[in-house]
Amino acid sequence: MSLIDDFIEQSNEPSNVYLETAGFEPADPVHMLETGFVSAGLAEDDSRVFTLDRVQFQPPSPIVAMSVSNEVLVMALESNHILRIDLQQAHNVEDIEVLRKSNEVKIYKIFFDPTGRHLLITTEQGDNFYIFEKWKKAKVLSKFKGITIESVGWNKTVGTSDISTKKILIGSRNGSLFEAEIESTDEYFKRGEKYLKQVYSLTDHQPVTGLRVEEFPAIPRKYFILATTPTRIYQFIGQANPSADMDGGSMFESLFSKYSFSPDFQEIPGNLSHSELHFFSQYQDIQYQGSAKNFAWLTGPGIYHGSLVFGSQDHVIDSAKLLPYVLLIHFSIQNDPSTLITECPLSIALTEFHFILLYKERIRAICLLNDQIVYEEIIPLKAGEVVKSMAVDSIKNTFWIYTDGSIFELIVAKEDRDVWKLYLEKQQFDTALQYCKNPVQCDEVLTTQADHYFSQGRFLLSAEYYAQSTVPFEEVALKFVERDERDALRNYLLNKLEKLRRTDLTQKTMISTWLVEIYLSKINMFEDLTASGAGTEDTSNYKAEQRVLEGEFKNFLEQFKANLDKRTTYKLIASHGRTEELLFYASLIGDYDKVISHWIQEKDYKQALDVLSKQASIDDYYKFAPILMENAPYETVNVWMRQPNLNPRNLMPALLKYKYDHSKAPENVTENQAIRYLHYVVTQLNNTDPAIHNFLLTLYATQPSSNNDETSLLKFLAREGKEPHYNMDYALRICSQNGKTQSCVHIYSNMGLFEEAVDLALKHNDLDLAKINADKPDDDEPLRKKLWLKIARLKIAHVVEKKQDIKMAMDYLQQCELLKIEDILPFFPDFVLIDNFKSEICTALEEYNMHIEELKSEMDEATKSAESIRLDIRELRSRFAIVTSGEKCSLCDFPLLTRQFYIFPCQHAFHADCLIQEVTKHLSAGQLRKILDLQEQIAKEISNFNRTPDSTTRERHGFAPGGLDRLKGLILPDVAAPSGDDVAVVVSKVDQLKDELDDYVASECVLCGDMMIKTIEMPFINEEESDLLLSWAI
Repeated sequence: MSLIDDFIEQSNEPSNVYLETAGFEPADPVHMLETGFVSAGLAEDDSRVFTLDRVQFQPPSPIVAMSVSNEVLVMALESNHILRIDLQQAHNVEDIEVLRKSNEVKIYKIFFDPTGRHLLITTEQGDNFYIFEKWKKAKVLSKFKGITIESVGWNKTVGTSDISTKKILIGSRNGSLFEAEIESTDEYFKRGEKYLKQVYSLTDHQPVTGLRVEEFPAIPRKYFILATTPTRIYQFIGQANPSADMDGGSMFESLFSKYSFSPDFQEIPGNLSHSELHFFSQYQDIQYQGSAKNFAWLTGPGIYHGSLVFGSQDHVIDSAKLLPYVLLIHFSIQNDPSTLITECPLSIALTEFHFILLYKERIRAICLLNDQIVYEEIIPLKAGEVVKSMAVDSIKNTFWIYTDGSIFELIVAKEDRDVWKLYLEKQQFDTALQYCKNPVQCDEVLTTQADHYFSQGRFLLSAEYYAQSTVPFEEVALKFVERDERDALRNYLLNKLEKLRRTDLTQKTMISTWLVEIYLSKINMFEDLTASGAGTEDTSNYKAEQRVLEGEFKNFLEQFKANLDKRTTYKLIASHGRTEELLFYASLIGDYDKVISHWIQEKDYKQALDVLSKQASIDDYYKFAPILMENAPYETVNVWMRQPNLNPRNLMPALLKYKYDHSKAPENVTENQAIRYLHYVVTQLNNTDPAIHNFLLTLYATQPSSNNDETSLLKFLAREGKEPHYNMDYALRICSQNGKTQSCVHIYSNMGLFEEAVDLALKHNDLDLAKINADKPDDDEPLRKKLWLKIARLKIAHVVEKKQDIKMAMDYLQQCELLKIEDILPFFPDFVLIDNFKSEICTALEEYNMHIEELKSEMDEATKSAESIRLDIRELRSRFAIVTSGEKCSLCDFPLLTRQFYIFPCQHAFHADCLIQEVTKHLSAGQLRKILDLQEQIAKEISNFNRTPDSTTRERHGFAPGGLDRLKGLILPDVAAPSGDDVAVVVSKVDQLKDELDDYVASECVLCGDMMIKTIEMPFINEEESDLLLSWAI
């Protein structure tokens, strides 16, 4: 199936596809656009934008004026009463009487602030009243006497918690502007008007029908004031003085002062006696009231409207124009002559997209975008009812029409429903997209926008919007192909590719492959242009464009590499001869084998190693190791050393194949690279593989060196230590085959074959090496002496053979303390004169004499020590202690002499059984077993005799009745001790066993010895004495 067929099939799916959802996930409109399916039913919306409803309320008296703000409705009645209704609780109607003399004074207008808390009432006679939230009675504003208020410019900074209006502007009937502040007070007779001052007077002295105060959003203390009369619109811009508001002074007087002689106004002549000024603000919340966005002024010729732009300029009104009533009359004639209206509106209101015009019998809505009447309805008036005006709640955006006896609410819903069509007709596509409500509308806008740009020849822009629309893929592609707009086609394909779903794998692969072909053709075209235009000024431009395009192509490959077929892409890029791009793509998809193989074929081994070093996989290291080691050994080893995860055993084939060639090494590099790498592995990576160590030893032993230098090999052997990782038999054979004598000696020494090591060193006349190895068996003096005798024999033979001085041979006596003169004398020939050894013989005899004297002195000291020990033993036998008859046991506090006891040098005395019981608490299980064993041996000796020892003998030998029996009961409760009456004692055997038992039981005092110190962490009362602890409870 082709890509086009696939798109056609998807576009023919049933209409319920878009409505299907997975679980709780809503249907994705982007998916709908991508599949090319749009349900026309989604765009249908028959609901009405404007609906006029009668409010079910009958006022008790004809309505004179009405105002709504923040969902609070107030109306002035002909009876001079004020009705206040909270629309959240419409059943609760508050009735406030303003004037009792209803015949003399009539309410003219009422003015309600945006918060719905401050209400101003004015009369035809110039009397003014003020009602604050929840007040049940109006307060007279005496300072306002004589001022008939026509309009009020409220202070937008007033919040719902402020009891003051702050500084406001008041427009009067005679064209004067007053600055005032009214504050609510609980005291009825206290004046509410805190401040009142005239700040300006309009030159035409007409009633000020509209008034608005706006602060510049980005410029503090800068204000814009708009005032209207029936024929003029004034604007005042300047700096105000907010600090004066705190001091009780004028805030706007300085602003109006510069317009005293040259007011800024625009005049629209007309004979309309009533005029209104309305504003629309995007943000209408009380806490965050935004600046007014649009304004509309009701005049005699028509509606003057425009936008407000608060910048740094001196004029805020922008794009102002007049909508004449003549156009509305013409529109009525064209559509329905019966609806022809020739009079001017009674009142107007302004929404975001419409004017609402109120006439004597009907109401109309006119679209701001095309000046067309979009709504018209006859007001269902009762007989004799007269339409008065219209009130707007600017905070909640509600609209109210009132007659002298009824109230209607004009409900505005989904006002922006069809706005996107109007902007689309004006070709304001971006704005139209903002007001689209569903994917169908968005698709229509995008398609129209794409067609518009295509007709203008702006193909790149049209491609971008075609990709977002649901225009069939093949139709758009053919459009660009027919116009040969490859750049636009590329742009379209890229945007379309980004919008496809993850599951559209086939489409993604086909589009991506097509884009690869387009990119490559374009790059080759620039190359051909550069080649054909060599030497011209356009060459540099072509090269620059080619570089940019190559960069885009690489970014494309990087972003969509997963969507490309590997083999197809390789063939495409190779067919165009783009080697650089081919290698870049191979690197992107991780095909490093191809990249490395390419550079090896080009014999650029440094590039191959650079690519190899950037990948984490180690398989390619092993694969390309032989050829890289053969052609670039130094650089290859550098790369290997930067990859610690390599297994050196797997690199051994490459190392075995490597032959050191000085011509392939960089300048000043003479080291064998195989040895260099293995040395790094062994020393830095601490490799312990015997094969690696054997191989490195082989390289050290077999490498050619000047003068048979064994320094490197000896360092390696020394670093291995006495427990080397190489095979010592193999090492000995290799070193022997290659004539490495010193290394063989070292290996013999490590094997413990010191005699063979010395013999090999002497065989090669290396006496120094032989001496070093002769001293190594430190724990075997006879062997050391034997080895030194071999060295001495060879040295003496050498001295005799060379007829050198005999004293040179005698110097060896000083190098080894084991050799004496008598040991080396037999090695000298018979004809050597003894005079040469006279001094050495005398020295030896003197040393023997001194040694004999030392032995005599040591014997005398030993004799004296033995005599001293015998005296001490004799004194210990006669040591005694005095025990009185009243002495008590230090543990049980019973008389000591009642049974066998122990007494210590510290004068602490214990019964034998008490001491044993206490000591056994601190002994280990092994010590307790030993004590029990001693007891059994004593009992066995006693049982061998028939006579019972008298009490004196028993006391002398330390057998306390029940003492040791009690110990045995602690260890083995089931074993009964023999009776003390049947015991016969063999003095020598029993005394020996008793002494051994005393070593365990009476080795130290339990109260002042180490045993007491070790019990410092034990509690004073143990778990067995819990009853004692409870007895102390209070």
